[in-house]
Amino acid sequence: MVLRNSKWSLWALALLTLVLFSNVMLYQPIVQQFLVIELDRGAVIGSLVDLVIISPALAYAAFKVSKKQAAGLIVVGLVMARVLIPEEFFAPYTILLYSGISFEALFFLAELGLIFLLLKRIPVIRAEMRSSQTGPIFSFLPAVERKVSRLPLIRFVASEILMVYYAFFSWRKKSPIHGGVVTMHHKTSAIAMNIMLIHAVAIETIGLHWWLHTKLPILSFILLILNVYSILLVLAEIQITRLHPVEVKNGELRVAQGLRQRLILPLSNIERMEWGEKKPNKGTMVFMQKDFEDIHPQVILFLKEPVEATLFMGRKEEVSKVALRVDDPERLKELLKQNEESA
Repeated sequence: MVLRNSKWSLWALALLTLVLFSNVMLYQPIVQQFLVIELDRGAVIGSLVDLVIISPALAYAAFKVSKKQAAGLIVVGLVMARVLIPEEFFAPYTILLYSGISFEALFFLAELGLIFLLLKRIPVIRAEMRSSQTGPIFSFLPAVERKVSRLPLIRFVASEILMVYYAFFSWRKKSPIHGGVVTMHHKTSAIAMNIMLIHAVAIETIGLHWWLHTKLPILSFILLILNVYSILLVLAEIQITRLHPVEVKNGELRVAQGLRQRLILPLSNIERMEWGEKKPNKGTMVFMQKDFEDIHPQVILFLKEPVEATLFMGRKEEVSKVALRVDDPERLKELLKQNEESA
């Protein structure tokens, strides 16, 4: 979960921590003995209100969560109450727990049905992607949203499908070659750093798994899955870096930085540009490949109206300033200047 960008989010997070901590401590025998606390029906009802109503509301105020996720936090609160409150006190309220779990299960089954619908409509989605004349990193998720759903779970699954595609099935693809292409990675160490990261994760996986599998087999298996996922993610990052440079085409600027962020920006939406290497202000979306040296963007684009960018796992964000660093800034400046003159 991502913390909300507001002055009240930290207060809400502090209150949430206090509410959860106080309820956990209330049901510790040593605390009850020290403070001479006797549990009764009023204390149990107070804990239920804290965990099922107050805590989800504070979490919603502190973090960027949807209303559906907030409803899921209510179920989490019920489960937490069942764990904390002794059975003899919680028994009258068991129906609340079962109702909450059943409600969440219905949502899960509905979303599972949408995942099957997504897989069934892959041929239709591919036809939609071909008609857009853009790479999968830009066209797959919008096609899924139009043909299936915009639900967060569907966007998450679509993002994972993209990762698998770029990690395994894109190695014969070639990067675009036309007059509007400006590469971002040739003058950086981005791909070399990612290859080094794959080697480090692979070595760490072998060594750690060998040491842990006899002592903590479950933890060893979990870490193995996470490390394999990390390697696939880095492989996809390498391929997206290689296959998707900055493109100025058909009145649009298309830019992607791995699976972390990408956007399609109408050139007519650019209000002004600031050239020169400098650190961008907060709230600017930066497209810049990693390097061993400390580098900064070469241009910041100020937009007339915010545009929607796609982030990791299909999340969305409104962007009003975009910063870029490319291998040939003069070429990019010429392309953008041509657009200004044609407009």
